[in-house]
Amino acid sequence: MTDLPPLSIVLATYKRTAMALETVRSTCEYLDYPKELRSWYVADDGSDSKHFEAILNLLEQLGERVLGSHHERMRPAGHEDSFHAGLGWNKALGIAHQNSDFVLFLEDDWQLAEGLPLGMYTRLLEERGDVGMVSFRILSIENEVRVKGWDGRLFLEYLRSTQYSYSGNPNLRHARFTKHYGWFHEERSPGEIELDLDSRYRMMMDGPKIWRPLDISPWGAWHHIGSEKTWI
Repeated sequence: MTDLPPLSIVLATYKRTAMALETVRSTCEYLDYPKELRSWYVADDGSDSKHFEAILNLLEQLGERVLGSHHERMRPAGHEDSFHAGLGWNKALGIAHQNSDFVLFLEDDWQLAEGLPLGMYTRLLEERGDVGMVSFRILSIENEVRVKGWDGRLFLEYLRSTQYSYSGNPNLRHARFTKHYGWFHEERSPGEIELDLDSRYRMMMDGPKIWRPLDISPWGAWHHIGSEKTWI
């Protein structure tokens, strides 16, 4: 596939070193997207130096370009002792969007288990201005969806009638999604950030839609690994 756009990949991470390294390793191995077009931003929420350096060292060993990184616990005034990671996530997302309209956003406990032709989905977002995100999420019971077609393939369009229409699972977002729905909430924990953005997606009815490929695993293209929680 030719004429693909640059791709930014954000890794939001905190403490879970083994899982974070597997997220990076498996994504680099199985993501079908030209290495020369992809760049990583490592958003570390203040882990110890060994964790941060292990991730950067692995990216260097794998020949991946690092767009940028930070290694600090960013908090709004008055929230210094909270799990409110939104400031750091927004810094990463903003720099990632400066590099590209297309951002693959990953937290640090997901494993890509098989080849994923991501160029297909950047092309979808280029051609369909009414779609703002391709989610590679786990299927959830009770979500309401509509089957859509594009380029001979089937997708699920998430309707705004049920909670968790937006999910924090691995996703490819276009800048139009960020422009319309806004940044991550800066006074919420990651779980609450997910609920907040889901609420905005469901309330702002005229905004770009979320699609999910029908032909990926019900458990998502990336599989959730481990049960270690670092945020509430």
